[in-house]
Amino acid sequence: MKDTWKEYFSFNKRQRNGILVLLSVITILLVYLFIADYFPPSSKPVDFSVFKSELEKAGIKASVANSNNNTHSSYIDINSADTDLLKTLPKMTSYCAGMIVRYRKKLGGYYCTKQLAEVWGMDSGMYKAVLPKAFADTGLVNKININTADIKQLAYHPYIRYYLAKAIVNYREEHGKFTSLSVLHNMAAIDDSVYARIIPYLTIDKKQ
Repeated sequence: MKDTWKEYFSFNKRQRNGILVLLSVITILLVYLFIADYFPPSSKPVDFSVFKSELEKAGIKASVANSNNNTHSSYIDINSADTDLLKTLPKMTSYCAGMIVRYRKKLGGYYCTKQLAEVWGMDSGMYKAVLPKAFADTGLVNKININTADIKQLAYHPYIRYYLAKAIVNYREEHGKFTSLSVLHNMAAIDDSVYARIIPYLTIDKKQ
């Protein structure tokens, strides 16, 4: 019995090297997934064409859920569609459809289709193909009440994060509750570009 187990777990040098490489790749991926949320999202689509070509050279074909000639006849709401429906979009992959849903949950919804450029796995070719077939129902966007939210609630949002969340709460504690969202302009940490980006996700209305 001992010899059987020993034989089962014995590897030659080439196999050991392969296992070490595989474990290294898995470790790197796990570390990236853990810290990815702390990186600011990119405003430009990531070009994965080189990566895909390298996969093809290695004999690995990236699966595409929808062929180039298979277009959907109607528009798809990226704020309500599940992964199966998203996969019907032109050039959409299963992986990217999943990432769209995952990022949507973190944002609280998309306020415009151009935000798809920030989704990990969305390359420029896919982005250009998807954009004309998608729309965002802004009525489904979840908003954060800046008069009641704590630092943790605000910091969870990809556009806000910890330091801006802390600045908002500190300002509220010092000056009292916000009477208007425009008051955020008074904060040094919020310039016009930051304000335009976060304002669709904020509210002072208790009903929202």
